[in-house]
Amino acid sequence: MVTVEFLSSYSRIKGYFFPSSGNDAIATVLFLQGFPGVEGDELICERLAQEKVNVLTFNYRGTFESEGYFSFSNAIADIGAALELLHEAHFLKTYSIDLNRIVLGGWSFGSGLVFAGSVGHPEVRKIFSISGRDFGKEARKIEKDPEYAEEVTRNLAAIRAPEGPVKYRDELLYDLVENQAIFDTEKLTSSLRDRDILLIGGWDDDVITIEDHILPLYRSLSKQGAKVRIEAFQDEHEFSKSKDELVQVIVNWLSRE
Repeated sequence: MVTVEFLSSYSRIKGYFFPSSGNDAIATVLFLQGFPGVEGDELICERLAQEKVNVLTFNYRGTFESEGYFSFSNAIADIGAALELLHEAHFLKTYSIDLNRIVLGGWSFGSGLVFAGSVGHPEVRKIFSISGRDFGKEARKIEKDPEYAEEVTRNLAAIRAPEGPVKYRDELLYDLVENQAIFDTEKLTSSLRDRDILLIGGWDDDVITIEDHILPLYRSLSKQGAKVRIEAFQDEHEFSKSKDELVQVIVNWLSRE
């Protein structure tokens, strides 16, 4: 693993690059972490790298050692800045990155951003989502259900700096609700009809259920004519029983033309 830094709207972002174990990487993945970034993310990155995949991941703006303030809109901008890093001459030469094989993927919170983050980057042809949350649905629920909005606010307060690892402003949820169309995964499907998409879920995941989040997205993408498939595991949100199998599914999918 190599520690890297890059700028996103003048904020310094801390990232981690996992070089492929082979000289000819089958792909380079920009992997979006769960919130606010947990051990499971790095395990997936390490295992992908062992299977001849370059992987770049980073801490969102305002989380851990990354500068600035976290917000949903800022996280989308951070994705663009990370993709620019992969296009820098140093990265291209040092890690033999094939710009035609850059992939956007993520887990949990990160998977709720992959589709919004890829819309402005048509060069990203493949996208994978592990337990992907639809933030459009989240925004509507926050807007309509005061009790749920209060619960989300409490959960965020528990990890807010200085006690926690996340720096954010009080209008964090307002940003999500106000810009919900940007994050509404199902509404973005018309912009994704030409991508190759892998959706991964856990049958026992009670955080991001297959019925509420993954199947509706699959149906919407299919109607748009997108190349999309679902892989489901008998596992919960952390995929603690099936990480090896999960990584192998991603590698097999990446290896296909």
